[in-house]
Amino acid sequence: GYDFQGVVRWMAERADVVLLFFDPDKPGTTGETLNILLHSLGGMDHKLLIVLNKADQFKKIHDFARAYGSLCWNLSKVIPRKDLPRIFTMCLPVASTTDGEAKSATTTEALDRHALADLHQSRDDVLAEVMKAPKRRIDNVITNLHD
Repeated sequence: GYDFQGVVRWMAERADVVLLFFDPDKPGTTGETLNILLHSLGGMDHKLLIVLNKADQFKKIHDFARAYGSLCWNLSKVIPRKDLPRIFTMCLPVASTTDGEAKSATTTEALDRHALADLHQSRDDVLAEVMKAPKRRIDNVITNLHD
């Protein structure tokens, strides 16, 4: 065995962006995940992007709301802030069919076209944040000089 929390902390200290993905079926309910957030990623909120992935797999909006609420509830226990950071909701990329109609790669019934467009916009937002890593690098180096 090795010190998993220590390794995560070591890697996060050197990273410019930390992406933390949650699946819809397990929205942050494991004790290990909560411990990592509390002990290994504490104080690194400026680097952390939280993503509820595969949101297109929900068949009903009620199921999405339950998973999102559960994730928010669990994160509120370990992120000591008044407001939670933004939780990006993303889906798998849309695949084109032979007739040119765009359909979800996992299910065509999960969400309507507008909801999928919103999920894809959120995906683009995450990609934009990741692409800002070089600028973040400068900020992180300056921050570490003061420590």
